[in-house]
Amino acid sequence: MPKYSYVAKTKEAKTIKEIEDAASRDELIAKLKSRNLFIISVNEVRGEQEKSFLAFFSSHKQSYRSSVKLYDMVFLSRNLSTMLSSGVTLLRSLEIISSQTESAKLGKVLKECSQHIKEGLSFKEAIAKYPGVFSPLWKAIVEVGEASGNLPTVLDKLADYLDMRMEFERKIISALIYPIILIGAMIAAVFIFFKFILPKFVMIFRDFGVKLPLPTQIIFAIASFVDKNFIFVLIGLAAVIAGFIMFMRRPETKETRDRISMKLPLIGELVFLFCLDRFTSTMYILLDSGLPLVYALEIAARGIGNTILEKNILFVKNRVKDGASLSREFSKLNIFPALISEMAKIGEETGTMPEIFRKISLHYNKELTTRVERIIVAFEPIMILLLGIVIGAIVISLFLPLFKIATGGGM
Repeated sequence: MPKYSYVAKTKEAKTIKEIEDAASRDELIAKLKSRNLFIISVNEVRGEQEKSFLAFFSSHKQSYRSSVKLYDMVFLSRNLSTMLSSGVTLLRSLEIISSQTESAKLGKVLKECSQHIKEGLSFKEAIAKYPGVFSPLWKAIVEVGEASGNLPTVLDKLADYLDMRMEFERKIISALIYPIILIGAMIAAVFIFFKFILPKFVMIFRDFGVKLPLPTQIIFAIASFVDKNFIFVLIGLAAVIAGFIMFMRRPETKETRDRISMKLPLIGELVFLFCLDRFTSTMYILLDSGLPLVYALEIAARGIGNTILEKNILFVKNRVKDGASLSREFSKLNIFPALISEMAKIGEETGTMPEIFRKISLHYNKELTTRVERIIVAFEPIMILLLGIVIGAIVISLFLPLFKIATGGGM
C-alpha cells in the first residue's frame, strides 16, 4: 500500500506532520477530513528514505546495558531529528531507534512510548510517563516542537546542547583521572604497609626486645589492629562509604547538602559555577526553541541541581510572571553574579535574550573548565607530597628502632 506524507492542522491550530498508508491520495484526504483536520499538503512517499535509514541503522552492532547515559539521549535526539526531517513517521522513527540504541532500558521505554502514541497520546504525554529517563528539559523541548510543528529542528538544537554537555563532562572526567589514580595509589600503599610489611617488623623487634619509641608504637598498634581485623576494616570502610552515599541521596538532606557544598573551600566555588553554567545553558536552549521566559525559568530552576539556587530562581520566575523585570529581580538577589542581571538587561532592551544567555553560558563554561584545570594542576603535587609524608612517617618510625639496635641501645 502506498505511503503519503501530509501536513495538517487541528482546530486548536496544532500542526501535524505524519506519514500514513492509504490506497490513494483521495482516500487519505477523506480520512483526514473525517478527523476534523485542516489539510495543508499531501504527497506520496516512495519509501527510499525510510529504507536507507533502516539500512544505515541496521549496520550498527547493538550492545545492551541497563543504564541510560547522556550519550544515549544525544543519539536519540540527533537521529530522531534526522529521521523526522526526512519524512519518516514518529512511530516508525521510535521503533527503529529503539531497536538500535545501546541502552536496553531506553529501547524498552521507546517501544512503550510508541504504544502510548498509538493509543492516542502525544509524544510529550508519552515521554512524561518516564521522568527517570526524560528530563523536564526534554519534555519542554518536545512540547515546543509539537506546538510549533517544528519538532525536528528543536530536537536538533537539543542534540547540540546535550552533545556540548557530554563533551564538557568528558573533559572534567579526563582531568580527574590522574588525581584519582594518585589517591588510589596512596590508599593501596598504606594498606600494603599495614597489612603485609609492618607486622613482620613487629615480630622482629619483639624478638630483639627493643624498647620502641612512641611513633613506632603508634604505627605498630595500627598495623596490629589492621592485621587482626583486616576483613572487618574492609567491611567497615565499605559500610561508611555506602552510608555516606545513601545519606547524600536522601531527599530530606538535599537542602543541607547543597548549602554545605556551596560553602566548602575551592569545591564550593566549583559547585556554584557548575550550577550557573547549567542554568544559563538550559535557559539558552529553551528560549532559542521558542519557550516563554516564565516557563523557561521554571524548567531551568528544576534542572539546576541545587535547591538553594532553585528557590531563588523560582522566586524570580514568580516576580516575572507578575510583570517584573528579569534583570531587576536578579540584581536584587545577592546570590547571583552581577553579570547575569546586567546581560539580562541588555537582552531585554535588544530583544535578544536567547543569544544573551548563550554568551553567558559560554562564559561560565570556559571559567568552570579553567578553574577545574587549575585546581587539578595544584592538586597533583599536593597529593604526591601527602603520599611522601605518609610513607616517610612510616619508614622513619621503622628506622628509629633499627638505630637503637645498631648502636646497642634499648636492648
